[in-house]
This record gives sequence, C-alpha cells and structure tokens, in this order.
Amino acid sequence: MYVSVTFLGLQRAQARADKIRIPLSKDTRVVDLLAYIKASYPELPFPENGLFVAVNNKISSLDRILENKDNVTFLPFLGGG
Repeated sequence: MYVSVTFLGLQRAQARADKIRIPLSKDTRVVDLLAYIKASYPELPFPENGLFVAVNNKISSLDRILENKDNVTFLPFLGGG
C-alpha cells in the first residue's frame, strides 16, 4: 500500500519535490502520515492550528483512514485581509 503526498508553496520548496510516494500499512490515518512527514522533513512548516488536509482533493479530517493510492495534500495556511 502506498499514498502520494503533494507539497505546495513553501513545503514544495523546502522538500525539493512536488510529490512523494510513501509506503504505508493498513489502518494508517492521516495523523499518522503527518507524524511521519514531520519526522522525515523536520524543516517543513506545519502549523499546529489551522492545518487543512485534503485527501483526493477533498478536505479531510486527521482521523481518516488512508486507502491504497490516496493522494494527500497538507494545505498551507493562506492569510489575507
């Protein structure tokens, strides 16, 4: 089983990749994937509050169980006024 992780904005620049594939085991949740990404790429910005996650281009919760070939994007916070 694997999932793809798409990087956007500053994440993309710091990871030096648009997308990576990560092998995962059954019953892996988005929050588990996030912990793996944080450990593997400690320089990437992931805000503690206001983190949005999309799985297959739809907003998702951190508790969602990932399926084979899902595409996960951790959406960077965009501010404005």
